[in-house]
Amino acid sequence: MKDSCDTRPAELGGTQKVTRVIDMKLPLTWLLTVAATIIGGGFGLYYKLDRLGDDVTDMKIAVKSGNQATASVQGELAILRFRVENLEADKRTTQGGVR
Repeated sequence: MKDSCDTRPAELGGTQKVTRVIDMKLPLTWLLTVAATIIGGGFGLYYKLDRLGDDVTDMKIAVKSGNQATASVQGELAILRFRVENLEADKRTTQGGVR
């Protein structure tokens, strides 16, 4: 005798087939709200990344100009060191001859 509440699949000898595992209905307002939120987040992320790319480009330009300024300052310092060394050498030679 078979049990009338048997829910095993027919392949395993059961009499009933389970046709619906989850029976859930989403209200249309929830679905639209979630879809709008996801789409809005996608647009926000897109524009935020675009703004970040612009900021990175601006920073690259600032770093390049800073590197150029540093190179010119280093050149000026090298010239000044050379001049100071020459002046010190001239001072030593003139002081050595006076004594």
